[in-house]
Amino acid sequence: MRFIKENYHYLLFLSSVFFLGNPSKFPADDGFFYPQIANNIVHHGFMGFNDLYLTNGFHPLWMVFCVFAELINPSDKFFLLNIIWLIQVLLVFFGFILLEKTIFKENKIGKILSLTFYCLMFFSLGTLYLIEAHLTFFTFALLIFFIGKKIKNDFVFGIVCSLVFLARLDHIFVILPLGFLYWHYQNFSVKSLGMIAVGFSMLSVPYIISNYYYFDAAVPISGRIKSTFPQIQPYIKFDLFPKLFAVCGVLYFVFLILNKKDNYRPVKLSFLIGSILHLVYNLIFQSEIGQWYFVSQMFFCGMFIYDITAVFSNKISYKTTLPKIIFAGALVFVCGIAWLKLTTSFSIQNNILASNSKFEKKSNDLVRQTAQAFEKNIPKGSRIFVYDFPGKFAFYSSFNVIPADGLVANKYYFNDMRPGNFKSFLIKNKIEYLVFPTDFIIKAPEQSFLALRVNNLSDNYIFSLRNTLKRTTIDSLKESDLNKIKSYPNPIKTWQPGYDSITIYKLK
Repeated sequence: MRFIKENYHYLLFLSSVFFLGNPSKFPADDGFFYPQIANNIVHHGFMGFNDLYLTNGFHPLWMVFCVFAELINPSDKFFLLNIIWLIQVLLVFFGFILLEKTIFKENKIGKILSLTFYCLMFFSLGTLYLIEAHLTFFTFALLIFFIGKKIKNDFVFGIVCSLVFLARLDHIFVILPLGFLYWHYQNFSVKSLGMIAVGFSMLSVPYIISNYYYFDAAVPISGRIKSTFPQIQPYIKFDLFPKLFAVCGVLYFVFLILNKKDNYRPVKLSFLIGSILHLVYNLIFQSEIGQWYFVSQMFFCGMFIYDITAVFSNKISYKTTLPKIIFAGALVFVCGIAWLKLTTSFSIQNNILASNSKFEKKSNDLVRQTAQAFEKNIPKGSRIFVYDFPGKFAFYSSFNVIPADGLVANKYYFNDMRPGNFKSFLIKNKIEYLVFPTDFIIKAPEQSFLALRVNNLSDNYIFSLRNTLKRTTIDSLKESDLNKIKSYPNPIKTWQPGYDSITIYKLK
């Protein structure tokens, strides 16, 4: 009974239950890459998104969890989503427990508000489901626990760092400042550094070597496509989330500099510096980034919320019922947002803080509905080339989906995507069907997607295909070169409101 009284804030995890009402409504499309590939690994012995290409277009440690989930899955592949959901909830749960044993130790209101923020970002808004974000949260918490408790085991510390790295490779920016702090605690011992390197290499080096052996590069193909490093992107998108995290990062840095009484200040500052470096890297070198690129920034925002609450709570007196009142309001808030996500087209960026799309009641996921409707017009098992949303399309249908962007392909796909070769590529690989966007609201010489450009100035659309790895246009098709099978309402209009339909074509 005492445990419940002291830990009632964990009831905020109820906000995650709404996912089970309709798993297809919550995650971003990229999240479905993992269960689709895990299903192919376990049941077909093939590490691929489709039956054409092996791929390393995923973060390895999270794929291990997804494969494990499929191995213990007692039902069909749709039930797999429930197992993955449970794993993700437990990762945040145990990660927060580790934080409570170190940097979230004393202040009750701070715990409630920080956990409210984490539940909002990781559960209520839903975008991070099925992605590696929850695992990353846990590995961050584990790393901070290790350093915060000043545990001195160089080899194990190296392994913990490798877990953070393998959860998401670009979190090397977070590892370096915290690793330097740990080494400082070890008095900059060369022996200590060597043991850290050995521990880090135990898991990381085999992964990197296997990438070179099978895929000719150290990093996943998706990272190579989206990263322009060392060249700075020509157009830097400083959108809502980057702006919010940049402002919070600067404010938190000033706060930590002034708050000299905090025993964990060196740990927090090291993490914050690494996270800001990570944010800057994403802004200037990464393209087509989603919310899951900002997990380290979400993590420090939760720390900032706790710290600033703790400072104010120590300076004012309040009734013992205040934390419970705040908790009740927080629970209603996070569950309310999750309910909106389940029952409507709720999107912070597109229909709450902007007017890009309508906010309306939608109880079903239109991508899932459309994918299943395709089966009335296309034979099961067909290979289909799609311009976008391949994750849900593949997971919720029987088709072999070939994503135009190549994020879950390999070098052979990009070798095929060479100038003037697109029709030959389709014929060679028996890809009979294509899905392209149509009925654009604005006439323009170029409507841009990651791997596709559409010229709709005339009724005879021109679809130009891009090699996303080399960032070059390789070929084009006129709509008159294709047989139109059927058009469907745009199922992702909430996020891409510029066109009204998608169309299935077949090569003539």
